[in-house]
Amino acid sequence: MTVLTGALAVGVGIHLALTLFLLLRYLEGRERQIGWWAVAYALFASHVVAETLLTLTPSSTLVAIRHALFLASAWAMVQSFRPDRRVTILAVVGIAASAVLAEASWTAAAVVASVLGGAAFAGSAGLLYGQERGLQTTSARLLFWGLLLTGMLALVYPLLRPHPVLAGVGAGFSGLFTLLFSIGIVLLALQRTRDLVTMSAIAESLNRSLDVHSAVSRALDLLVDLMRLSSGWIYLRRDGGFAIAATKNLPLELAASDMAAMEGDCRCLEMLRNEQLADAVTIMHCERLEQAGWDAPRHVTVPLRTAGGTMGVMNLLLPRRRALTSRELATLSAIGDQIGLAAERARLYEEVRAKEAMRGELLQKLITAQEEERRRIARELHDEAGQALTALILNLEVAERSAAPPEQQRLSRLRGIAEDTLRELRKMIYDLRPTILDDLGLAAAIRWYVKEHVEPQGLQVDLTLAGLDERMPHHIETAVFRIVQEALTNVLKHADARRAWVTVALADGQVRLSVTDDGRGFDPQALPRARDGRGLGLMGMQERTELLGGTWKITSRPQAGTRIEAVIPVEVPSDGH
Repeated sequence: MTVLTGALAVGVGIHLALTLFLLLRYLEGRERQIGWWAVAYALFASHVVAETLLTLTPSSTLVAIRHALFLASAWAMVQSFRPDRRVTILAVVGIAASAVLAEASWTAAAVVASVLGGAAFAGSAGLLYGQERGLQTTSARLLFWGLLLTGMLALVYPLLRPHPVLAGVGAGFSGLFTLLFSIGIVLLALQRTRDLVTMSAIAESLNRSLDVHSAVSRALDLLVDLMRLSSGWIYLRRDGGFAIAATKNLPLELAASDMAAMEGDCRCLEMLRNEQLADAVTIMHCERLEQAGWDAPRHVTVPLRTAGGTMGVMNLLLPRRRALTSRELATLSAIGDQIGLAAERARLYEEVRAKEAMRGELLQKLITAQEEERRRIARELHDEAGQALTALILNLEVAERSAAPPEQQRLSRLRGIAEDTLRELRKMIYDLRPTILDDLGLAAAIRWYVKEHVEPQGLQVDLTLAGLDERMPHHIETAVFRIVQEALTNVLKHADARRAWVTVALADGQVRLSVTDDGRGFDPQALPRARDGRGLGLMGMQERTELLGGTWKITSRPQAGTRIEAVIPVEVPSDGH
């Protein structure tokens, strides 16, 4: 085996290893550029195989195949950066020309393939430089020099190939240049993995919290640590201005006196307010640190944008001589968008929570006012109308005793009407506000309601009451009683049931209630919520339950009965009232 054959064999191994790595990377992430690189180095490895075979059995056919594979690999490399029809045409013409010339002149065919292919590899190095905006990272430098030196080596191939020793040296250098490219690929993969880990960790932290300050503070901590930066701070909009929302490793000059130096405007906030931060990421000198005596401090300014505007700005202090690559800037831009959206989401959540709290407070006041109004009306009916009817009945009874027999019958009928009216009035008073609920508690009120109002209408009720000997807060007892009352009213009106089961139990700081019937049931999803009021009873029960921080559930199917369940948290007063 000659030196050239051995060197080519080693080169084949290196190129095949790189091709396999690129293929695996492409299958993992489906990145277009990685896929083209895998194609390019698969073709390049095939060209080295053809070159190896040429050292063993020279033939013009193998020469043509070798040149075609080399030009195809160079074409695929250019395509990975910038698809260009002109490059495709040149590659096809070069392959055809080298195939024709291979029969007549090995040198002429080699020159065509080497010039076109070498120029393509060198041009790919230039395209990489433009894509990365310079050689700012080790991976970019290794990729650049691997491509450039491969192109330069291809240009001198016609001079080295006729000499076996020089050709072997050239093949060795080709493998070395490919090895540089391979190391660059590995470093690039590690860098992208680190970027993904950074974004994933920050996204997870942002999704965990719906509190604005804790969400942005956690994200800032992770970002400063993972990107190896000095410190950072975030301003968010508040009351028409900007206020500090989070800091990380804030310099002592800025942290002194409760961060007094962080108050007021600065260059980046003015630019943000005037919409002058057009770029997603801007590197500028920090006016606050300049005023504190720092020597040309720099920070990265990242606007926190959302679809509706800019939520704030994130400043990340750069260490001396630290430069950010274009990929790192793109990562910062994406993270800035994530933080902006998370801050906007948290702000909206806080607004909704505040509105829900206000709504709950209004509902509680409404229900309290409703109960107070019922109590007032019941009291007035009892004190005024009730007493007036009682006095009327007594006077009729006295008049009846002293009247003549014909008049006694008429007075007796009138007294009966007055007594019936008084009974209906008392029933109305108890419906409005059963005094038994205030005097004897929830269990007695439920038993009274079932016995006096439900069972007389033909519905058999099985009552299970547990743990209600201990009094609960008045508003809890009222809410539970009204839910049971409304549920049984619905059973009587709509269920066509013969039997119902009512369970109310207080245990472990919760009151659990359920009302089940054997009626005709219905589809809860099809229940109309129209202006005629249908379904409002269920809505009222749900509102009462959720207003007290509880959960409410209804289960029903046609011809299978209905079950209403509610669980309400209870804080039992220590004095029992």
